[in-house]
Amino acid sequence: MKKSVIIGGVLAAAFALQGCATQQASEAELRCAGGTLTGAAVGGFIGNQFGSGTGTTITTLAGAGVGATAGANAACN
Repeated sequence: MKKSVIIGGVLAAAFALQGCATQQASEAELRCAGGTLTGAAVGGFIGNQFGSGTGTTITTLAGAGVGATAGANAACN
């Protein structure tokens, strides 16, 4: 279940970032998306190391959210 939550979160983020784009993404947009997804993956991995049972799921999701925010701030600004 843990892996499916992480994979689902990453896929949801990828689809959310894709949006309805019809033009080719610029290098800055790709860098921003890459930073966001990488941050979410790393944060989810770190969050997954804490808690037990439902707590692990919560910390994984929280870590992914914090990681995505940090990755976006680092890559997009």
